[in-house]
Amino acid sequence: MAWAGETDPTGISVSTDGGQSWADAAFLDPARRYAWRRWTFDWFTPRKPGKYTLLSRATAADGSVQPEKHDPNYGSYVINHLLPIDVFVEGSDGAAG
Repeated sequence: MAWAGETDPTGISVSTDGGQSWADAAFLDPARRYAWRRWTFDWFTPRKPGKYTLLSRATAADGSVQPEKHDPNYGSYVINHLLPIDVFVEGSDGAAG
């Protein structure tokens, strides 16, 4: 889900390699101010076992991009930075790389 507060989320991109590269995802819903937008991204399970870090980031109509890191001035609120999701792919023998 993507949300941009006072403006509309107009872009969404996904990284499957911890932020080294990014690919566009597709929105499922039209943009509506103050509303979340669902999105989809097809990721094919890699053949190589191991840990993969997935990230998504939104771009807003005003040109702002979701920040990579948490702004420490916000303390424990305004959690709008990128949140990594670690995925572990096992090999065909059941062992992770």
